[in-house]
Amino acid sequence: MKTKKEIINYFNDLEEVKRIKELEPYIKGNKEIHDKFIDLKTIQKKMVAAKEFDQVNQYNEYLKQYNQLKSELFDLPFVEEYLELVDYVNTMLKNLADGINYLIDKEING
Repeated sequence: MKTKKEIINYFNDLEEVKRIKELEPYIKGNKEIHDKFIDLKTIQKKMVAAKEFDQVNQYNEYLKQYNQLKSELFDLPFVEEYLELVDYVNTMLKNLADGINYLIDKEING
């Protein structure tokens, strides 16, 4: 069984994580890009709420805004690369968490 430190080191040594860390200063250091990311997250939250409360028209309006903003961000190649890498690493982390949960459940419940 790997220790927490070994898992953290494993992820920090991944080329994808290293590249994310290289790209982050360009995204967070550029006010316009950073603000668009904040706006994108805000719109995502509104989309989720509208969908949850079955507000179809409002959801569609938020989706339109989301797609427009996402398109503007994806016009910058490094932003698209960054988002793809973040998604990839997040999927790996989710799979790891699912595996840990499975092992714990198996140990507890036999």
